[in-house]
Amino acid sequence: MKRTHMRSTAQSGQAMVEFLISMTMVMSVLLLAIVMLGKFNDIRNRTLMGSRYLAWERTVWTDGDARKDLASDSTTTEGWSTSYGASAIGVSKRDTELKGEVMQRLMAQDNSPILSTDRAQTQLPDSRPAMWQDYGGNPLLVSSSDISASTGTAADPASMQNSIALARWSVPTASGIPFSAHLNLPTSTMRSATLSMFVGGDSDVLKRLWPKNDPLPEFGGLTFSDTNVLMTNSWVPDGSASNRALFTQAVPAANVTLVPSSGYMSLRKYAPEISTLQFGRVEQDVVPPNRLSQ
Repeated sequence: MKRTHMRSTAQSGQAMVEFLISMTMVMSVLLLAIVMLGKFNDIRNRTLMGSRYLAWERTVWTDGDARKDLASDSTTTEGWSTSYGASAIGVSKRDTELKGEVMQRLMAQDNSPILSTDRAQTQLPDSRPAMWQDYGGNPLLVSSSDISASTGTAADPASMQNSIALARWSVPTASGIPFSAHLNLPTSTMRSATLSMFVGGDSDVLKRLWPKNDPLPEFGGLTFSDTNVLMTNSWVPDGSASNRALFTQAVPAANVTLVPSSGYMSLRKYAPEISTLQFGRVEQDVVPPNRLSQ
């Protein structure tokens, strides 16, 4: 009886040691996985920030990419600006320039300065977030070619394009020929931006942690992608002449005679000032000179 008790105690101790060893291995893997998930989460968050940055910048900078040729489409802000806001065409950024700013301003180590030359950046910054490394100290994001940045312009919902504000309306005139009045505004003002990053494709550490195990393939990297969309009214006429040209289209009396003068000039004896009426006058607001000097 005594020998049996000693054998049972030895087996229980061995089982406890085996349990502790196995749990240590499992917890070590879980700990490594949790830390790596934190690294991936940081990359994902910066991808989200980058797509928001791209979408916002596209609302304030026109797209000067000749391959898109947005200037030839009058429904876009670029096309509309060629007629009413030419100065906006001069302040443009291509998608490659926005990508350079994202790399330098969002993928560089924190506290990096923001410079006007960031748009010319074509390579990854030398100092990147410390979390963007695997356990072997190798960078998860290897090359600028692993980053894709693109922006696009789309039309507003179809119902908006046929709304009363943008439709043409017929106005009767003194000559009997109706005048087609309209307000020419861009309708393709929905700006979208997509940022994608491919990380970990060359990490031997991650490949060892995630080996090929049929039917699961070997770890080959992860792609984080996010799309942001902003719908904006970014049209601004450039100067008083462009303002007049834009809004005169919506004022029929500024283009044609609506009421013949014979219909009201006979009332001058009752209201002499009627002869000074200026039908359809479009007058810009003028800032007094003394206000400009303040």
